Amino acid sequence: MIAPPFALLAAALYASTRAQGAWGVAYAPVDATAPKPAIVYLHGMWASPEDSCGWFERAATAYGFLVCPRGNAPLADGRMWSGSYASVAPSVHAALDAAAALSPAKLDRAGGTLMGFSNGAWFAAEVACSEPGRWTGLVLLSMRMDLDVPRLRAAGVRRVVLAAGDKDDASASMKELAARTEAAGLPARFASLGPVDHHQFPGDMDARMADAIAWVRTPGPWPPAP
Repeated sequence: MIAPPFALLAAALYASTRAQGAWGVAYAPVDATAPKPAIVYLHGMWASPEDSCGWFERAATAYGFLVCPRGNAPLADGRMWSGSYASVAPSVHAALDAAAALSPAKLDRAGGTLMGFSNGAWFAAEVACSEPGRWTGLVLLSMRMDLDVPRLRAAGVRRVVLAAGDKDDASASMKELAARTEAAGLPARFASLGPVDHHQFPGDMDARMADAIAWVRTPGPWPPAP
């Protein structure tokens, strides 16, 4: 069957160069004519970059390099994140270095966005706190957690999205966390992932994540201290 012209156009629009290795998976931005930031996604437990990174390709590569590092600890047939910032940073930096090779001199190491699912969400926030000036936005999915708002603000994080499926046990706590984070002086909002549980992404995940990434990357004045 020959694809209709609009399908070919869409495929061309969203086609991006992909790289894969022991370090993880990465996609170059759709437009790499100028330097672009990294949108780093840390997968959850029992997962891998190969089974999760593609869900975010369209949403992320419109803004920059999508970089999906491999978890630093084995777990059954997949991986997870374990330890502290010092434990996970080498994996994140190795993936960033590999992604940079997709479009030499085009990866801007500042002004990036960190994303994480479940176990990866906690470590995404920890990386942001530990690397001042490198990450301005967070998109954290499906994890009961807390955030150190003063540390995040001091590190340069300006906006946070918390998201979970309506049937996810973490949904209520993430809604509450969004409200607490906003009240503490860091702009935050909750986003529903639709009628799914902790083990599913919705079919329109790319559209939902495009909205989340766009919001955390919206330029604006530094939020005033509470």
